[in-house]
This record gives sequence, C-alpha cells and structure tokens, in this order.
Amino acid sequence: MIDLGGTDLYIDVPSLPRQEFERYSTNLFDEWESYIGKVLKIPDYALVLEIEEGSIKVNAKISAYLYAIYIGIGQYGSFMSGTQTIQGQISSASDYLATHAAAPFSNSKAKPQIKKHSGSLGQLNRLFAKVQQGKITAEQAMIEAEKLFGEEEDSEPNFMSELKSSFENTPPLAKQLKLPLSEVETEIFQQTINNKPRTPSPKPEPPIGQQFRVMVWRESKNKKRNVRVIEL
Repeated sequence: MIDLGGTDLYIDVPSLPRQEFERYSTNLFDEWESYIGKVLKIPDYALVLEIEEGSIKVNAKISAYLYAIYIGIGQYGSFMSGTQTIQGQISSASDYLATHAAAPFSNSKAKPQIKKHSGSLGQLNRLFAKVQQGKITAEQAMIEAEKLFGEEEDSEPNFMSELKSSFENTPPLAKQLKLPLSEVETEIFQQTINNKPRTPSPKPEPPIGQQFRVMVWRESKNKKRNVRVIEL
C-alpha cells in the first residue's frame, strides 16, 4: 500500500485509567474515521491509530492501494491538481484529529504538539514542483516516481504512463506565482512551531505497569475495526 500521510501528536496531560483510555482511543478513531469518510475522495483506504498514555502520544497513518489513489486523482482533472487536492484533504484530517484528541482535556493548559507527515503524495507533489521550477526534468521525476510507486504498478498499469505524460506536460512556473504546495508546507511548519511550548516541561512518568498503548485500525473501508491494547 502507498503511504498517503499521517500525524504525530503529543499532549502533556496526566495518565488515564485503562478503561477510560481505551474508550478515549476508540472514540477518537471513530471520529477521525468519520471525518475522513467525508473529506477524502478516494474509494478505499486503510487507517491506523496508535495512542500511548502517560501523557497522550498519537500516531495516525492513512494508506491506500494504487488503484484507489488513481481513481481519486482522476476526479480532479490532472495528476498535479489531484495529488495537491488529496494531500490537502489529508492535512485537513490531521487538523481535525489534533482538535478532537485535545478536546477531552479542555481544562488543561497543555496544547497539542503536531507534526504532519506528507507521505508519498507529498513527495510526488514536490516532484511536480521541481519540474515546474526547472530543477529537474520530466525524465528525472519519473525515475524518482518509480521508486515511490513502481512496486505497486501492476495493481494499476495506467498510473505510471499517465503520470509520465503529466510530468512531460507540466507548465513552467511563473516567478510571481506561489504553489499551493508551498503554502501547505509553510502552514505545517508554522503550526508545529507555534504549538511547541517555549519552555517544555518535564514529561510525567506514569507508575510502572500502568502505561498502555491502544492500536485501532481498519484494513479497508469494508473490513471490521480492530482494537488491541498493549501494556508497556
């Protein structure tokens, strides 16, 4: 499967009892999944949410097979606009996750520290940007794209041929214009910096044997939700 992106969160709050923490984790997954179902315009995808307590640490990942990405991109007229749009949808889902992860601790002064990962689509967007800026050729971009998607090519044989055509027909970027991708990357960087406390406080250490990690995942939209609780 192709990595579409993800999010790391850290919220400096006290440890939770196991049952309460498990309920918090599954509810957060359900809210996140519901939002993704509304904004992410691809037909199928897999979701993984890992949440560790003793302070709240969240790792979220979204992935999909190449055929589903190909169908999603096709809704937006071109590979470049499609990949940028879908990456924006995933970024929006990351913001939603951060907001809802922190909501139960609204009385706490702690703010979530957020780090977004753009995944393979982010790398593809950067290749388009480099082609537009004349930093690499379409042929060089395809070599890099093969490294990202080549192993999945058999699942959607038209993907690479249409991507090649899209690179070759990417217009040069006018100097006065600013790529939407650049704005997204700047926003992500600023959000991470702004949410980082100027003087980080020491992370509270939970009692030994009282720290847990909850893994919640769905391998596709049509498969059941799985939950696993691990004592650390």
